[in-house]
Amino acid sequence: MSKFYFDDDADLSLLDGKTVAILGYGNQGRSQALNMKDMGVNVVVGNIEDEYADSAREDGWDLMTIEDAAAAADVLMMLTSDDSQPEVYENWVKKSLKPGDVMNFAHAFNIHYEEIVAEPTTDVVMVAPRMLGEGVRATFLEGRGFPSLIAVAQDVSGKAMDMCLAISKAIGTTKMGALESNFEEEVLIDLFEEHQPGLYALRAMYTALVEAGCSPEAVMLDLYASGEGVKFAEYGRDLGAFERMKRTSNTAQFGHLVWSKQYFDEEKTLEGMRAMLANIKDGSFIEALKAERSKNSKAIDEIWKDNNAHELIEKEHELYQLLGRRPKGAPAPGKADD
Repeated sequence: MSKFYFDDDADLSLLDGKTVAILGYGNQGRSQALNMKDMGVNVVVGNIEDEYADSAREDGWDLMTIEDAAAAADVLMMLTSDDSQPEVYENWVKKSLKPGDVMNFAHAFNIHYEEIVAEPTTDVVMVAPRMLGEGVRATFLEGRGFPSLIAVAQDVSGKAMDMCLAISKAIGTTKMGALESNFEEEVLIDLFEEHQPGLYALRAMYTALVEAGCSPEAVMLDLYASGEGVKFAEYGRDLGAFERMKRTSNTAQFGHLVWSKQYFDEEKTLEGMRAMLANIKDGSFIEALKAERSKNSKAIDEIWKDNNAHELIEKEHELYQLLGRRPKGAPAPGKADD
């Protein structure tokens, strides 16, 4: 079994006398900065002038430029978006690195695909929370912590894993458990999960039920809008993927576990999933992604237009206005730019 690390395995004192720079105050940056501060770590924050800069100032940080924060730091938390990181690194971080510095990533993408090639004098580690940024902060405050995948890509000092564990403890993940992994594994799992067509399956369920005469509002509430699925996901987290079904009725168990199998071809599904993995491993996906980026995300813009044109989006907007989740009179998604 893979190794988990907990609070007792990590030495937070390795960060004593060091400055940690949070580079990017977004989804992960804010939560990790506040958690580290609460753990007594000396933290500085670097960000460009955007809405996240405003958030940092509201939280009381003496905001720095990314370049200045990187230059002041011994440990650099690379927490800007994946898309922006290579440019951030080349323009502001690389020139600021000193021998012995540590770069930590929350996602292995740019290191694994060599979009960023670290200096040979820099330790490179990864603490990748399996949790959105809000959850990183909330579970820290609750004293529960959250899981992460951790790894070392470059160990110049011979102590990179020790520092990786210190960072892990400082942000709160060793409270629940940090799982030793590697950069390739983290990328493979993360991208594979992002390639699943679950949203299109949900939309197909909506279409089938509406065609069968069900009201759009009732269908959306049952499929996702009520939030019932959140509780079911929590059961999966706490009890297990299949074990959670024991919390449901016999009718639900028969439907999910027995009757549905006649519509599910496991081997055909596995073939498709293996093809997804092969496209990640052989570089096909990353090449397509690079080509898309060079076209300024035209394919993404087009798919948003197509998706926003589906009846589900308009009906959802009407429902969410009635439920008070969106302001009345506001245009539906995709309509504001028309």
